[in-house]
Amino acid sequence: MMQSTIPTEPPVIDRTAFRLPEGEFINQSVPKDMIVLHYTAGSSAASVYQTWMGAGGGSVATAYVIDLDGRIYEFFSPDRWAYHLGMKEMNPGHYHDRRSIGIELVNVGPLKPDAEKADQLNWWPNEYTTAWCKTGETEKYTRAVFRGCRYFAAFPDAQVESAKWLVQHLCEEFKIPRVLPPRAKREEYDPRFFCRYQGVASHQNFRPDKLDVGPAWDWNRLGI
Repeated sequence: MMQSTIPTEPPVIDRTAFRLPEGEFINQSVPKDMIVLHYTAGSSAASVYQTWMGAGGGSVATAYVIDLDGRIYEFFSPDRWAYHLGMKEMNPGHYHDRRSIGIELVNVGPLKPDAEKADQLNWWPNEYTTAWCKTGETEKYTRAVFRGCRYFAAFPDAQVESAKWLVQHLCEEFKIPRVLPPRAKREEYDPRFFCRYQGVASHQNFRPDKLDVGPAWDWNRLGI
């Protein structure tokens, strides 16, 4: 894991810094029975806000974004919903978007070795030519083969601890089952299983082309 300061008390949820206006989410209160984890493929919560605001009323968003330092931002009330799964099949009326609370973890996602510098890993801007870390900085990435990629940016400890707290808080508030997918299913795309599933899942379970939250995420650290 990346080194960072782990909070010693429950984190504060910032409900003002990146609040989305109505029109960037669906202002409809619906029951929740699932939490879906994503990563942003970006480097800050501010960049996520700018992207979603620039979408021009597309209502593509998640209720929460957790920054690298563990700060939690509420983008809209978690009983509302937005289009965060992108499922085109087995999702009538965007049912699975509506019944789930999306949490984005700020993380740049998959990394690729630099074409010229053997000791450098890059992330996606400019066709994966933007430096992220050195291969010797093993705390900053995980090496694992997943959906065609071999390296994935790590999640800082403070961010993981905030995610643990937020997931447990939302499970209690919305009576969402405190359940993780079976170990064999955690990295699988299996719509038949997950369309009936209640608990905590991730984007990769609902889309075969998605890599979030990926193999760098340690499910056991959620404490459920």
